[in-house]
Amino acid sequence: MVAANRNALYVWLVLVLLSLVTYAVGKLGYGGISVVALLLLSVSIKGQLVIDYFMGLAHVQSRWKWVVTVWLVSVVLLIGLAYWTSM
Repeated sequence: MVAANRNALYVWLVLVLLSLVTYAVGKLGYGGISVVALLLLSVSIKGQLVIDYFMGLAHVQSRWKWVVTVWLVSVVLLIGLAYWTSM
């Protein structure tokens, strides 16, 4: 197996695993600020993996990678803020 394909497979497996954990947490009805913080961390990790490997930004100039990463962090922080203010 080519190294690039192997890396894509590993990244995909991590994405699936984190998605299944997120699903299980929702299905079991867990809640609270610590659970939401962990889920937002999971979303951030998944988003960064997609940015790096599936959008192909892992090896480009840092300026372009940072634009997308700042967008991801902004969205995650706004979701966290919305949850926190709704409590």
